Amino acid sequence: MKGIFKFKHWQKTSTNKIQKIIKNKKVIGVIGASRKMGVTHICLCIANFLQSALKQNVLYIELAEDSQLLPVVGEKQINFDGHIAFSYKKVTYVLACDEEEAVSLINSWNGHIVIDVADYSKKSYQVLCRCDKKIMIGSLQPWCIKDVEMMIEKLKGDGLKEKFIYTYENDTNTKPSGNSLGCTIRTRPFIENPFKLKEENFNAIVEMIL
Repeated sequence: MKGIFKFKHWQKTSTNKIQKIIKNKKVIGVIGASRKMGVTHICLCIANFLQSALKQNVLYIELAEDSQLLPVVGEKQINFDGHIAFSYKKVTYVLACDEEEAVSLINSWNGHIVIDVADYSKKSYQVLCRCDKKIMIGSLQPWCIKDVEMMIEKLKGDGLKEKFIYTYENDTNTKPSGNSLGCTIRTRPFIENPFKLKEENFNAIVEMIL
């Protein structure tokens, strides 16, 4: 717990919630209902919060064929347990990871894991079903809602309904209830820079990953 309470405005977050996150190390999977939903941005926010604010051991898995993060975090290459990774701001990144390697990392990593899932498929399901927390990023705007509904149906069909959380931006249209979509609806927090988190972002991130 050392260093956690130096943030003077973070008193709104209960000690119990913080202790729960630290004690119960989680695998957190994030996927988009469609492309360009900000999945990577949210994953970076969660990973950097866990490391910088809670001082946890954090692994970031980029489950994708090609890496979008290599130009950002790829300066310091490291090797652990036969895995090629990169260390950036004390978070360990495994980039352009396939499903087999992701499962191996989940089994061996001692700490929190954040998984950035590029696409949903039968293969990526093998990884997503291992996540303790599943987050989908989408939008309820008329031109996006169909993608959300289709993704929810896919996940339900693969038995991922119970622990599934749905988050969205502050859409201006009338929002369907969580019950009608078969999932929990929460507002996606606006965070400008995931590598320079502000105290006002902490509570929203805590609620997202609990």
